[in-house]
Amino acid sequence: MRRIILERFNQGDLARAYDLCLAALAQQPDDGWFKHRAVLCLVRSGALERAELDFRRFRLSEASHDEDSLALGARLSKSMALEAHAGDVRPLAAVAAAQYARIFAQTGGHYPGINAATLYLLAGDFQRADALARRVLDCCRGASPADAEEAYYRLASQAEAHLLLCDTGAAQMALESAIACDRGNSMAHATTIRQLRMVKRLLQLPATWLHELEPPRPCHFAGHLFHPGAEVDGIAPARESGLSLAIAEVFERENVGPCYGAIAAGADILVAEVALERGNELHLVLPIPVNVFIDTSVRPLGGHWVKRCEACLSSAAAIHEVTTDRTLLSGQHIRFASEVAMGLARMRASTLSTSPVQLLIADDAPPAEPFGTAHDRDVWQEAGLRQIVVPATGLERYRGDNLASADTDPDFRQVLRAMLFIDVCGSSTVADDLVPVFVTSVMSVLAQVCDGLEPAPLHANSWGDGLFLAFRDVGEAARAADALRRAFAAIDLAALGLPEHLALRIGGHYGPVHEAQDPLRKTPTLFGGQVAIASRIERATLPGSIFVSAFFAAALAMARGSEFRCEYVGQTAIDALMPEVGMYSLRAVAADCPAALDAAASVGGA
Repeated sequence: MRRIILERFNQGDLARAYDLCLAALAQQPDDGWFKHRAVLCLVRSGALERAELDFRRFRLSEASHDEDSLALGARLSKSMALEAHAGDVRPLAAVAAAQYARIFAQTGGHYPGINAATLYLLAGDFQRADALARRVLDCCRGASPADAEEAYYRLASQAEAHLLLCDTGAAQMALESAIACDRGNSMAHATTIRQLRMVKRLLQLPATWLHELEPPRPCHFAGHLFHPGAEVDGIAPARESGLSLAIAEVFERENVGPCYGAIAAGADILVAEVALERGNELHLVLPIPVNVFIDTSVRPLGGHWVKRCEACLSSAAAIHEVTTDRTLLSGQHIRFASEVAMGLARMRASTLSTSPVQLLIADDAPPAEPFGTAHDRDVWQEAGLRQIVVPATGLERYRGDNLASADTDPDFRQVLRAMLFIDVCGSSTVADDLVPVFVTSVMSVLAQVCDGLEPAPLHANSWGDGLFLAFRDVGEAARAADALRRAFAAIDLAALGLPEHLALRIGGHYGPVHEAQDPLRKTPTLFGGQVAIASRIERATLPGSIFVSAFFAAALAMARGSEFRCEYVGQTAIDALMPEVGMYSLRAVAADCPAALDAAASVGGA
């Protein structure tokens, strides 16, 4: 059972791993490993309140001999402190610091020691932070790491300790040495830089060198299609070489890493080729399936472009087809794909604790339609993010007539919708005599929240213990999901005589759907595969969590003034007949919390 749980956990299927832990505990109620792993699933998924409840329910704080359980409690307390309102941060940070300090006293390990030191700084206890930082440096001296990863973390702890002691020069040297030990571990580098950035902010230290040591920056790219002409598919070889050289110079100067965009003929292919030649990850986001996209956006400009497009496709790290429409390329599809590509780049930057950049091969003409390169340029500028434009002067742009309206059938209007499926997990265990209590005290509360939403959902439906809501944009859906989660958390289940294991789980998805009349109910409703994906995501969501798809999370990342964080939890099989879906945990965070402040410092905001 442990092996299966670990496999599910490592693959990001946290809901299944959690369920398996509970099933194992039903047979072995005293097994500490299953308890620890169950709570870790909740922490990783962002269900912090539920994780705290299970941590107490499993009495893991009493496992004084178990370092993993003790560290888990400290990690949970740290997460809560980093997401708290400014006025609540210090007392919560002090609790987490004391937990890590107790572990450090028992084990002498640099990891709990440096976490205790930084959390005491966050709590405003400078004296303890200073003393612990010196002790961490002492315990790191003379140690012989077993491998590159251990060497990295030991040096990273030293860098953090030096910065706590305001020795920026020693901190820089230690971090440079750490990265040199384990150059490919960008996720570890990002975590360290995020910690150091918080220390720098709290101590108001100059540390511009941190920016220079950030992992490579994710890039969104876009550009014009080149019109076929007398030259090789519309662009002279010398002009193409010059553009490729300019693109490569931008990549070098801006420390560009993973790239996100489409693969249309012209500018897209030039950028993709440079990325692949340099060894960068290439993530292609297409508005329609690959073969349809080639027929509409590559083949009309010449077979030369088709061969190069196919070569890029074969080497791409990932290909996202945001719709399954096999016949139609519309402006709505193009805008949606661009929104997803830009959001994925911005989310990747947040994960890597760096800032994204946009590279455009374009002229300065204003957008003629609400989609395309000029539209992407304006959206990125409004987000206040760094943008590089390589002038597309001297190119004869291709303006095809292959774009169609998304409304080809008057009875089926294609629209973009943010969808939520909501379910009360465990409601089947409610005894029949308590069903009236459940309906009036739980489902009615959720209904009242829905009634008070502003703006109201465009579509709403319910069945038994489930709800379905659809909104015009992801910001509205995210606020509705958080309001429902908070309302459910405020219900005193024990006082009502209801099972305390009841929990709300919410799945969200964003995509193109068909709006038409329900043949049975005779009311407008939504149809299509994207609706099915949304429902399956809810089934794969952990109790107490809000899980959303990559498309939902990406759109939310580009929404102005968003008060939400989406953290990747892994690829999950949501249905035997559907491909795996990248899942993100959605949480509302205070604008003045440490996590939001440090994220804004790295990624940038509007």
